[in-house]
Amino acid sequence: MREKPSIYKKFRYHFDNFMSKGGGSVFAALMTLFLGAFVLLSLVRILGAFLFPDESIKESGDFLWRVFLQISDAGAVAEDGESNWFNKITGILSVFSGLVLFSSLVAFITNQFDQKIQELRKGKSEVLESNHTLILGFGIRTIEILRELIEANSSESGRAAVILADQDKEEMDDFLSENLEDTKTTKIITRSGLPSHLNSLKKVNASKAKSIIILNPSGSEESEEGKSIGDAKVLKSIMALVALNGESGLPPIVAELHGLENRNIASDLSESVQVMDERSILSKLLVQTSRTSGLAIVYSNLVGFEGNEIYFYKPKNGWRGLNYSEISFRFKESVPFGFRKNNGEIVLNPDPEYSPENEEDAIILAEDDSKIKFDDKPVAVIAALSYPNTTLSQPIDKQLIVGWNSKSKIIVDEYAKFSSPDSEIDLLIHESNEEIKSALAKLKTKYPQIKLRSLIANLSQEGILEKLSPEQYDSVIFLAEEKENIEEVDARTISLLLRFRQYFKKKHQAGGKKAETQLITEIMNSENTELVLETGVKDFLISNQFVSKMMAQVSQEPDVMRVYDSLFDPDGSEIYLKPAFLYFEDFPKRVNFADCMLAAQQRKETCFGIRIVSEETDESKGYGVYLIPDKLEFFTLHESDSLIVLSEDQA
Repeated sequence: MREKPSIYKKFRYHFDNFMSKGGGSVFAALMTLFLGAFVLLSLVRILGAFLFPDESIKESGDFLWRVFLQISDAGAVAEDGESNWFNKITGILSVFSGLVLFSSLVAFITNQFDQKIQELRKGKSEVLESNHTLILGFGIRTIEILRELIEANSSESGRAAVILADQDKEEMDDFLSENLEDTKTTKIITRSGLPSHLNSLKKVNASKAKSIIILNPSGSEESEEGKSIGDAKVLKSIMALVALNGESGLPPIVAELHGLENRNIASDLSESVQVMDERSILSKLLVQTSRTSGLAIVYSNLVGFEGNEIYFYKPKNGWRGLNYSEISFRFKESVPFGFRKNNGEIVLNPDPEYSPENEEDAIILAEDDSKIKFDDKPVAVIAALSYPNTTLSQPIDKQLIVGWNSKSKIIVDEYAKFSSPDSEIDLLIHESNEEIKSALAKLKTKYPQIKLRSLIANLSQEGILEKLSPEQYDSVIFLAEEKENIEEVDARTISLLLRFRQYFKKKHQAGGKKAETQLITEIMNSENTELVLETGVKDFLISNQFVSKMMAQVSQEPDVMRVYDSLFDPDGSEIYLKPAFLYFEDFPKRVNFADCMLAAQQRKETCFGIRIVSEETDESKGYGVYLIPDKLEFFTLHESDSLIVLSEDQA
């Protein structure tokens, strides 16, 4: 038969359960002991007053005061200096009791404060912000995203960006303080926790966020399995947000996903979810910039909140029956280049005679939304000039792609969409493997009209460039290695660029023709920009910065992503830098920007900028790129200068 527990064991069991509840229980226990000691010693004093009268105590309540003082302050034992021996012994007992109880209480309070400080350092406390931008994850994109958000919020006060990541808060705070010099009006808050856990999302008030950016924990350098795991974590975070807010209550979400199927799954979950694929975006941009010199600078100016941005705008009284051509000259410091229809359809570079409905939004390029103003009258009255009837023939391209990574297949796909038949694409790789051979075989079958070759060579070997003859190519794309250490990647890229620069320089010094080959590359760290410029490269993409800026911009206005999708689509209108001789005659030609806009409209194009070739190496002048200048600002154009236009083709 089981032995019945003793009263002591029962008391001990209940006491242990009580104390295990946390700091509040410990504090209650200490205060109970303190009060118990006070009552017990007070009773002893009362009893002693009857048995051993003390003439030093004049009033009946003095003995209670002495007990309290002696328990709380050891120096108060002097109060019994003239008392009898009984009260002196009681005073000593009070002092010892107080020392034990008060030291325990002080230790407890100190420990609780220390735990609270540690909790704050670990980022476990709740966030009470609302209408904030929430970033789930922490990586190389975080700094660029925050810089964009800081710029976007610079004209508003009280904005906040909250970061939730499975990392130590102190490490995140140290990293941010080292890399962000000025946060202006934006408050940056970091918290540690799993971005896919409901409790963590509640802690950062995800349900009240203005927008949410989900960073993929797996980069492009990861294996396919690693990317799949990263995608799974992003999808789990999206599902957690759906569980927290409901599908209809989701704020705008921008998520980075590697796999096409995973992107489709995320898009189907809610209309609020915008997905981005770094490889596809950068591949399309590398191809477009390889075909149009200076385009990388234009895109760098468009993306993000520094420079010029894309806005949606409609006047209070509608468009008044005006057509697209007339509307274009009603904005002094901004340029419309398309419309968002009532059903959400994006129309870029519409026909000049296109008349939008009053409820349609114009897609406006402006430095800031405060610069957008629809005037009642045209801001510039211009007369039509004499325009040449000239077109460009679609050239047969000869391109070289140096290196192989996850973007290579997409780049060949994009080249095939833009290039004319019999164009050539050579892929230079250090060493081949079965995966590369299989991919190339599929691409050759898919695009029989393109001459696709693979070359195996080590560019670091002596004399290899002489055998390759890179001057025979229209452009050379240098693909960055997919490694975690971005400084190593950029060092490798810059080293290759230097080899090509030296080769072209020696060829020219030896009496050869100056090479017209365009060098295009992507760099990972924006701090290496000046080094790349020194190698003679005019077109480069700061890949991490570019995608990060896009994510920040889309998080604030989701439909901007649809505009970019249209710009990157070869079936629609793309951005081109076309030579000035297509638009004007008799050079040099002095024209204002309104003249350029009207000249482009004659070709059913939209002009939103000018590029001056003589300034293409001058950083202080934006490398010669002038976007949305004042309509009445004059430029002296030469044949080699360009108009920056939206057009359906390069002709």
